[in-house]
Amino acid sequence: MTDTIPGSPSTEAAYSGPVNLTRPHFVGVGGPVLSGLARLLAELGHQVSGSDIRESATFKGLRTAGVRVHLHLDDDVAPVEGASCVVCPASARNVLEVRAARAAGVPVVHPAQVLDRLAAGRQLVAVAGSHGKSTTSGMLAHILRACGQDPTYLIGADLTGPGSGAQLGRSRLLVAEADESDRSFHYLTPSIAVITGVTDAHPENFTSHADLLRAYVTFGCRTVVNGFLVVNADCVGATVAAQVIADERPDLTVLRYGRDRTADVRLLDVHAEGWSASATVRMPDDTQVRMTLPTPAAHHLGNAAAAMACAVALGLDPVEIGGTLCTFAGVRRRFEHVDTRAGVTVVDSYAAHPHEIAADLEAARTLARGRVFVVFQPSGHARVLAFGERIGRVLADHADHVLLLDVQGTAPESRPLADLTAILAQLRDGAYCLPIGPDHAARVIARMAGRGDLVLTMGTGDVTSYGTAILDKLSCRSEVTLSA
Repeated sequence: MTDTIPGSPSTEAAYSGPVNLTRPHFVGVGGPVLSGLARLLAELGHQVSGSDIRESATFKGLRTAGVRVHLHLDDDVAPVEGASCVVCPASARNVLEVRAARAAGVPVVHPAQVLDRLAAGRQLVAVAGSHGKSTTSGMLAHILRACGQDPTYLIGADLTGPGSGAQLGRSRLLVAEADESDRSFHYLTPSIAVITGVTDAHPENFTSHADLLRAYVTFGCRTVVNGFLVVNADCVGATVAAQVIADERPDLTVLRYGRDRTADVRLLDVHAEGWSASATVRMPDDTQVRMTLPTPAAHHLGNAAAAMACAVALGLDPVEIGGTLCTFAGVRRRFEHVDTRAGVTVVDSYAAHPHEIAADLEAARTLARGRVFVVFQPSGHARVLAFGERIGRVLADHADHVLLLDVQGTAPESRPLADLTAILAQLRDGAYCLPIGPDHAARVIARMAGRGDLVLTMGTGDVTSYGTAILDKLSCRSEVTLSA
């Protein structure tokens, strides 16, 4: 979840002509979605190029697939010459390469438009929602592969190593995340539309909760005739959106999942202990299967139920579905166990919204035998301005010590910058510090943490790199004093 520039490609003057993918160029190709799209197109035989301002771990896989990758200075626009289209997210629409493409008459298209082209002739399962898209998409791809379906998938996060969030399959199935943040999911026409939740997570692009609901209704109503709508029965916003969609599209089959009694795929007997979360799942045909995930994050059981509902919609056997998820290794940065040193466990988390932060901290509490330390990097100025007080309360309620980093991301022109004041106001004196870089944070934690404690590196920026530094310092136990 990162800053996006206000505006919607579905309501602004976006390119609406045919998308020519014979020679696409990707701006910001090091990102998980763009790198995945670029590699899939290259493997399909397209001449693909991409550029970014810094080296990325995904570049090796891109080059192996035949993508020409450029590292360039801000004034280098050569890579767009000869491109059939330039692919970039809304947040990059003002970079020099994109402006040069427009000046040269090269169509500038959104990644979702490319995904829509990729979905032509395929059966698209589009996973949308404020939280849990990557985990749900990854679980569904895992289920389908384990059941011999060989899908193509495009996930906004790595499953294992760099670039592992995308794979070209031989079947007609395509599993992909559908991004609501800038309304770009309105470009898609899914066979199965999934709504994991409707939460106000993007104040920079939506004026109200009603505005957000309307966006999800538009997405759901784009589902193909006689398609499926899979919706979280435990989320009020999602169920409201589903009811409106069902009223407008009575041809759709609605499958609800979750703990609520209205769920068609219902979670019962939920239990979490150690690195394991399990539940009994009652399927639409009343079959009951026991499902176990190798994670302490019990909220991931809801993501699993969503994936299972999709698999049911695709006609897979309920018993076979339930047995596949015990081998799901998870998604990178979604409560990912980095390592344990000197009895201290380090976990990495992508959580940035108050709901996500609370869910992962609750999982941390079930796992830790001692205290919970959080190294937190707030995500996006608009979100910190909107949610800073709530974030601070969640951290104060669930963490013993908080190391708070600067706000990640840049604010668009004419938009206010956020600071840490609202978050800090909720934290207890002496329970937080403001580290100056990963080395300082690592020394603080190495001095304080003991056996049974858990450290959660949390946020969307470079905070993910802090875990390695912390583990290194835990091995030698440098001394430093915690100071506010």
